[in-house]
Amino acid sequence: MAEEIISIRHLKKSFGDHEVLRDVNFDVYKGEVLSLLGENGSGKTTLMNMLSGIYFPDEGNIYIDGKLASIKTPKDAYNLGIGMVHQHFKLVDIFTGIQNVALGLDKNIKFNLKKIRAEVEEICARYGFEINFDKKIYDMSVSEKQTLEIVKVLYRGANILILDEPTAVLTPQETEKLFAVIRNMRADGKSIIIITHKLNEVMEISDRVA
Repeated sequence: MAEEIISIRHLKKSFGDHEVLRDVNFDVYKGEVLSLLGENGSGKTTLMNMLSGIYFPDEGNIYIDGKLASIKTPKDAYNLGIGMVHQHFKLVDIFTGIQNVALGLDKNIKFNLKKIRAEVEEICARYGFEINFDKKIYDMSVSEKQTLEIVKVLYRGANILILDEPTAVLTPQETEKLFAVIRNMRADGKSIIIITHKLNEVMEISDRVA
């Protein structure tokens, strides 16, 4: 039987008088690709933002590995092994790829770029990423920036990855490369949640749909 890694129970979120989510129940299993479907404005990203520490629910509970979790900041989420790659990338344009990976790390390792590089290149080899970490962000393609964001999340120890509309700005060839990487991550036991509305991609990559 599949092992639950995330259980969401009776989650509620409102912004002012506008109720975005009500009584949401949701499970994610270890080593699966789960597609999260819904119309624009249905609350998919809001739900995932609560998992990744950007918003805090008004009501309800989140359980990670069967334990009640309080996720108040993205750092809390990282400590629980959750990382989200947003539609709008959070990278510093004038820095290189490797410098962006180092940003936000503990100061004891932040300045050891040689060690960080060796570790991220090992991640790239394991999952099939292709990226030049010496490139400045402003010289990177959209696909390279997305790759860097996913590597950043993995480097911080994420076992649960949330990808918000990851193929929205990719070419068909780039999408195929991303899907190959996602399959490699799934084979390694990672859980991947994809927010999408493209049914052909849902059918191609998903184990389950919610």
